[in-house]
Amino acid sequence: MYLAITLRTGLITLNILAILTIVGIVAYRVLSVRRVPAERTPQNLAEPMPDEVMESRKLERSLRWAFTFAVILAAGLPLYWLVEPDRQASASKGFEERAVERGEVLYSNKDMPNYDPAKSLLCANCHGADAAGGQAPFVVTPAAQGDEEARPIQVAWKAPALDDVFSRFDEEQVHTILVYGRPGSPMPAWGVAGGGPKNEQAITDLIAYLKHIQVSSTKAGDIATRATKKYVAEQQQYVETAEQNLADAQEALAAATTAAARAAAAEDVAAAEFALQRSRARYEEMSNASEGQLLFETNCARCHTKAWSYYDPSNPKIPDIPPAGSGALGPSLRAGSVLQQFPGLPADDPTTPGFIKQYDWVAVGAGINKPYGVRGISSGQMPHMGTILTKAQIEAIIKYERSL
Repeated sequence: MYLAITLRTGLITLNILAILTIVGIVAYRVLSVRRVPAERTPQNLAEPMPDEVMESRKLERSLRWAFTFAVILAAGLPLYWLVEPDRQASASKGFEERAVERGEVLYSNKDMPNYDPAKSLLCANCHGADAAGGQAPFVVTPAAQGDEEARPIQVAWKAPALDDVFSRFDEEQVHTILVYGRPGSPMPAWGVAGGGPKNEQAITDLIAYLKHIQVSSTKAGDIATRATKKYVAEQQQYVETAEQNLADAQEALAAATTAAARAAAAEDVAAAEFALQRSRARYEEMSNASEGQLLFETNCARCHTKAWSYYDPSNPKIPDIPPAGSGALGPSLRAGSVLQQFPGLPADDPTTPGFIKQYDWVAVGAGINKPYGVRGISSGQMPHMGTILTKAQIEAIIKYERSL
């Protein structure tokens, strides 16, 4: 690398000296022209140079210069050949490093050192400055709630971690998500083709940065394994929040002094009681859930269960979450649809052809327009979980899905 830099610096210096020499010669010629130059005999009438001069000093001088340049070429070409592989590797590495730097600027928010108010897309606001996941503000419209008479609901959408995104998706899938976004979610389309503001270079820079910050598959697997316990603890936190909300509502009711205030406070108490009831029910369900159900909740429900990404049972304004696997970005997995796509009985037997094909679908996935299962055609959006989940974990998920 240092040799390549030294050679490059030397070549640049040599070119600068050559240019300065040429400029100096031209300047000398221009400035040394006499106002009334002496007349010279035309070359075709001038007396030719004697042979003893032409074939001695002049010829020797020309040959010396020719030999000098031949030596330079003879020494320079092998040196260039030796340095070129390192130069190419250094140039490629430098290009990648600059792409990562530009991508980090695009990803950054105000809390990050590389934030640029004119360039940054504030990805870190939703996915976290460390790309380990976060929350994004989102409004659930009446249409999304399935009730045109309902009021819009402000929710906190669980934004996924991106520091392990390449353990779940390949580069083409990540590119598609960045360009076209996730309709119906806070993830906007960033690419020009998807209606966003960023060209292909910016999308490539973002991908380069995401690749740079990826955790190992082993660490991603550890995080995925711990996520089930974290999810159960989250449901317990909802119960505690709902209990506190109910206590606050009851206190407000006791302090109400007018009929209108008491009526409003009574409604708040009823809503808080409802929220506490379903928070406890959700916590009890997750506390007693099988490993397959918990792994489904933390790895699959985001796409296959509507409202999972923002469901907060302690908030009475948010409608109940629909049955697990009833469909969202991904198709419904209920009512035997999985067994139709991947037939095989007994449903929980991992040796049947249908179970094996479903395992390949979950663990490896399939490219866009590639077949899977029975006449299935992949949209290219299904992640591959085989790099972060163990065989036993994936089989547990499949057994749960085939029971829905």
